[in-house]
Amino acid sequence: MDKKIKTVVSGITPSGRSFHIGNYFGAVKPNIELQNQIENAYFFIADLHALSTIQDQKILEDNIYNVVLDYLALGLDPEKAVFFKQSDVHEHSELAIILGNYVSYGHLKRMHAFKDKLQKGFKIDNINMGLFNYPILMAADILLYKPDAVPVGEDQRQHVEITRDIAESFNKTYKKPVFSLPEPYISKVTGKIVGTDGQRKMSKSLGNTIDIFEPEEVIRKQIMGAYTDPARKRADDHGHLEGNTVFMYHDLINDNLEEVADLKQRYIEGKVGDIEVKEKLIVAHKRLFEPARQKRQQLMQDTNYIKNILNQGAQKATKLANQTLAEVKETIGLKK
Repeated sequence: MDKKIKTVVSGITPSGRSFHIGNYFGAVKPNIELQNQIENAYFFIADLHALSTIQDQKILEDNIYNVVLDYLALGLDPEKAVFFKQSDVHEHSELAIILGNYVSYGHLKRMHAFKDKLQKGFKIDNINMGLFNYPILMAADILLYKPDAVPVGEDQRQHVEITRDIAESFNKTYKKPVFSLPEPYISKVTGKIVGTDGQRKMSKSLGNTIDIFEPEEVIRKQIMGAYTDPARKRADDHGHLEGNTVFMYHDLINDNLEEVADLKQRYIEGKVGDIEVKEKLIVAHKRLFEPARQKRQQLMQDTNYIKNILNQGAQKATKLANQTLAEVKETIGLKK
């Protein structure tokens, strides 16, 4: 960890019912490690961002609740990190409205989320403004807390870059360093977790995940269906490790390094079949996540505890967010 990093901010959108291993290794685990290494960690549930794709009250409420449970079960410590819901800190929305005046329409059109929709066949007139303005709200999410770094996956690097552009534009306009220019903090090992299809990033919407808190039979089915080596027809054929998702997951999940090394060697030599390799992964998955699964069950019995954590987190976040917004408003001429 760079000793210069004192403050980080990171949000996770409740786009699915619960976390999968892509969420965990790509965002949650790095964040939990950060909370023990730096002075100020702000982690939030990006529920306002979720509105761009989820417009069903019950689904959104369930997603938010489950993501909060998942985060806490996997080790987020509200005594070490400020943990809150984005919508509970109104300064996020207000600053987003202000920052929209310091970025161009052309710049937003070049953002990945917008371009991806067009590439998937969506008509431009049908893309909602929440998705189009996503980078502006994300910039507000970040800049309110004046962080040194933003933990993101490789696919989110562009959003940190536009955040820096917006901050720089604002600072130059008023000739005042109101905002810091945060750096993306990307784990080189887990910047992007490939899904079980072996082709695309792991995503609930693509149906290519390995979940953490779903029933064991669901997780077993996901692992058993994972992409391996298409050129390998029989268990005694020599196998390839490159591009083989099951071995990627072993490297992430399985703490029995000797077992992993043995499986790899036997796979290359054609002395072990896909089924055994996947069965060992199922066992490793259970070994790694069973404590979190048990803790999650305990947390579900105490909804007041969950509410108190989020309320306290929102109060702490609001204190700094309000200071930053007041500085912004005074700078632009909206002083009370």
